[in-house]
Amino acid sequence: MHGKKKLWIIILASSVVAGFLLYYYYRSSVLSFECGHSILSESASPDGRYVATVFERNCGAMTPFTRVVSIRHSGSSFDGEDDKSRVFVLEDRPTIRVSWSGQRQLIVETEGYSRTTREQRLKLAHWEDVTVLDGKP
Repeated sequence: MHGKKKLWIIILASSVVAGFLLYYYYRSSVLSFECGHSILSESASPDGRYVATVFERNCGAMTPFTRVVSIRHSGSSFDGEDDKSRVFVLEDRPTIRVSWSGQRQLIVETEGYSRTTREQRLKLAHWEDVTVLDGKP
């Protein structure tokens, strides 16, 4: 009788440990994945106050690649997860070029296939005091 009780305790403890390990694996692999960010180019505004960054975002096999343009103050570091700095987003991997036509005017030009409509591409017409223009008709 004492042996059966000990066996049940071992089975119960093993089940708890196995459950914890499965939960931890599920949580780390499915619920909290991180996206990768690769900077493709950067361009400083004529007065050096801002930096426009073109980068590629990859969140794994279940999501498409996206190309993103973000703007930040020149003294701050790049953060690919900062949604508030994004001004232009395209699905797929088209070529994106940015240029400053003035101290506060950024032009974004694209070439290459994209499934994203013009309305979806231009996230913000303004970022702080910067006007963002879509160079693609």
